[in-house]
Amino acid sequence: MSNKDRKRHMAYEGLLMLGLLALLLFITRLWPILLLVILGIFAAILRLLFLSSTKVEPVEPIMALPAAPAVQEPTERDMKAMAYVLIQKRITQILEAKYPNVRWIWENARAQEDIFIGNPVYVILNRAGGYKRGLVLIRNLQVFDVIFDAAPQTDSPKPQPSEEPPKQEPKPTDTEEEDDIPEDFGLVAFQWVETHIMELNERINEAIGRRETSMLIDAGELPVRESWIEICKELERNDLTGAECREDGIEIKFEQ
Repeated sequence: MSNKDRKRHMAYEGLLMLGLLALLLFITRLWPILLLVILGIFAAILRLLFLSSTKVEPVEPIMALPAAPAVQEPTERDMKAMAYVLIQKRITQILEAKYPNVRWIWENARAQEDIFIGNPVYVILNRAGGYKRGLVLIRNLQVFDVIFDAAPQTDSPKPQPSEEPPKQEPKPTDTEEEDDIPEDFGLVAFQWVETHIMELNERINEAIGRRETSMLIDAGELPVRESWIEICKELERNDLTGAECREDGIEIKFEQ
């Protein structure tokens, strides 16, 4: 047992004995002595707390890590080299999407300088479906497409002579078809009377008020002359009897 543990144990036993003594004095009602014992109990408690506290050992300082070297910013030359590599990769992707086995090289050995100057650049193609040369579309150092110069030369099959289509008989025109279909004057008469029946009744009542015995429907108010007979029949169906065709129109006779 270490010296510190021995002192802690002795303080604990002294505190226990003071507690028992205080209990005994409380029973015997020896108040002055009890007060001194209580003070001794507080002192024993403080001593026990002091011995129970752990001593904080100083921590040895840790050596600081060396500062990381400053990252060197890429120069303009480095940026151009990176852009040139990306341009070549993009050209390969575009060409392989059209022809998987394509091979290409720059037409001009100084293509990198032409790209950054803004001059048009071309590529020489192989295994590209017959195309031999292509223009690379570059804007703001971005490749958009590769336009091939000319269509590959392939043997186009000769067109076979087509058979003459069978001659078709001319179809009749709409005018001829309309001439062959007879016009339904009964329908024309029905529609005209249906539209003007109210007006005709009013005019007849006015004529009766003037003590007239007939009323003339002028030819300008009527449809085609061929429908007049059907109009007279339709007027009779609507209780307008006495309708007769004349040269200048249809006359309706009535009684006062």
